Amino acid sequence: MWQKIKTYFWAHLIGLLMISGGWLLSIVNVGLDRGVYGINANGIAQRAIFTTPTVVGWILIILGAYFPEIWIAIKNRGQKS
Repeated sequence: MWQKIKTYFWAHLIGLLMISGGWLLSIVNVGLDRGVYGINANGIAQRAIFTTPTVVGWILIILGAYFPEIWIAIKNRGQKS
């Protein structure tokens, strides 16, 4: 029983850390970049929202959401309930 609780706890903790890291990378990065302007041929323009850190953050959020259940399913594979 204790092993099952530890498996669930660590899986969900890692998932939460992945979601938090993805949020930090994507949302906060975009928020901090909104005040930075660049100059192009047409004048002043804001930076793009879809950057590499944003996409990596979204991937981390999605992986963090599904990681715990995938890990638990792999750990419980072959065990009788």
